[in-house]
Amino acid sequence: MPGMSNQPFLASSGNKYEAQKVKPGFVLAGMEGMTYNAGTFMMSPGDKFFQYTDGVPEAANNKNALYGMDRLEAVLNSNLDKKPNDLLPAVKGDLDAFVGDAPQFDDITMLCLEFREYMVPGNPA
Repeated sequence: MPGMSNQPFLASSGNKYEAQKVKPGFVLAGMEGMTYNAGTFMMSPGDKFFQYTDGVPEAANNKNALYGMDRLEAVLNSNLDKKPNDLLPAVKGDLDAFVGDAPQFDDITMLCLEFREYMVPGNPA
């Protein structure tokens, strides 16, 4: 459904993934002379961040049901202990199982990162 908010998910140090409240903003195909808003949030060691394009929650099956934010949050939290390299295929597998053989109408892009540790300047990790 167009207009769905792509709220990033944050799992704070082993806690469950929760959608972060962010103001929607347009950045794709940005134009010269436009003003854009930026936001920040703090991460600590052990935190995981998950971001995605609207093709994930808006993926539809043959009955035109959308994958949706609730299902996305559920699959993230059922795979909470997975590292980003293993989480992304788990989410994609659940998405593929939901969609079945329905045609893909939008891009599906996902990013997951984990904040492992602070780096001390001059001290190689």
